[in-house]
Amino acid sequence: MRHPFQFAHYFILEFITRMRAHRDVEDKPSPRQGITMGRLLLPPFLRQGYLSFSDLLNAAVVTSGVNSQKIAEKIAVEIMVNAQYEDDRPQYDMSGEDLLGLLTKASQDTVYVTPFGKGQENDFAAAHNSDVDVFTQYKNEPDIGVGPGEDALIKAGVKVMKGTKDEEMRRLLAEILKEKLLKIGREFERREEWAKHRTLTPFQPGEDPDLIDEERSLDNILDIGRRIEEIRYDDFLMRQREKQKRHIIFILDISNTMFYDLEGINSISYSVLSMVPLMWGLRREKFGICLYESNSHVIKDFYEEANLNNVMEDLITMVTMTTTEMERKFSGGFTSMTWGGTVPGKSLQWAYEEITDISDRSDRIVFIFSDFVLTQPGEATEQSLQNYHVLERMMELGVRVCACVSPLAHKSIFKPYTKESLDKMRRMGVKMIDTYKPIQFLDEVHDFIEEE
Repeated sequence: MRHPFQFAHYFILEFITRMRAHRDVEDKPSPRQGITMGRLLLPPFLRQGYLSFSDLLNAAVVTSGVNSQKIAEKIAVEIMVNAQYEDDRPQYDMSGEDLLGLLTKASQDTVYVTPFGKGQENDFAAAHNSDVDVFTQYKNEPDIGVGPGEDALIKAGVKVMKGTKDEEMRRLLAEILKEKLLKIGREFERREEWAKHRTLTPFQPGEDPDLIDEERSLDNILDIGRRIEEIRYDDFLMRQREKQKRHIIFILDISNTMFYDLEGINSISYSVLSMVPLMWGLRREKFGICLYESNSHVIKDFYEEANLNNVMEDLITMVTMTTTEMERKFSGGFTSMTWGGTVPGKSLQWAYEEITDISDRSDRIVFIFSDFVLTQPGEATEQSLQNYHVLERMMELGVRVCACVSPLAHKSIFKPYTKESLDKMRRMGVKMIDTYKPIQFLDEVHDFIEEE
């Protein structure tokens, strides 16, 4: 049985309505399920030009809860067998969420659901049961989206997290913070994708639907003024894939000096707030991650499989940790006299070996997140000089290095220890970007990546 794509709109709305009304359904569907079903149905329609009975049935079943899937299957079959949608088809707003959901790239195989709805930008404060509301300025305002206000919101959220002792509340706040960081990470990803796939061509049946540029396609459809039932294949715009690959190393300093505060936020937090969305935006690239203090802690190399979601959650928990808690985390509960010093040598050498071992002509980048307190004033030890030599060798081999600098590095308490190292790296050609504001940081990283 073949169905035109218009039938999907009727099917999804009818299915959700009936599932909600069914008394034996434990997990009632939401509009989010409808959007997810639309995402599942778009690729098979674009590949074959129609939706089959099994396409619609599978979308209904796999997006329903385990305990409700038999009911979902029964309801889906009843709808398709008895459908009279042509006589009473619902009307859709071209600017509505229906079309937006269908235009979302099919390659987004994971859907993250935020616990709060649009318009609740003060959700950190709402979750934190405190007499002091640090988000008063954001109340009753439209969705601020990804803009300058998001930086202030994220920082305020970190302060709230650090101020609560309730572990369950801290966990909830960490989830909200993660959602905020992924939001700006997705915006960064869209910019990178557009930069890599500048040329757009009309989509043709049989081509990869993952290459559809959803934002440009939506603009094109609205500009033409087509109604839903009039949309054609070639109204969707497809990016031309480029074969440029990237190999990226992330290095994070977790030494003792990274726990000094500026405006209630320490260098670890500034680094994490910039590093997490950057990692998320570049997650489709080959990457490795390493942390260092006196010791080196390799989290993932280029070829190791790792759940990025878990890695990011671990990083986000660091924004509330003390140096003692960090030591316990990485030392298995045992304290060590060697913990906490700023000794990046092993991590830099690991990064050098990893990234120079890449034999193809990919773009190779190393991001170092630190306050760069590397030496005592006027002191040039063999160890510290070796760090610069490793960076120089990498850059001579075409590796691009970006120093992601904590704002504390520019403050008077640290400047005597950081000025020399920052000046030296700048003279070597290392790109310097501050992590004070995550969104501004990502803007500068985007420009840096585009310099290749």
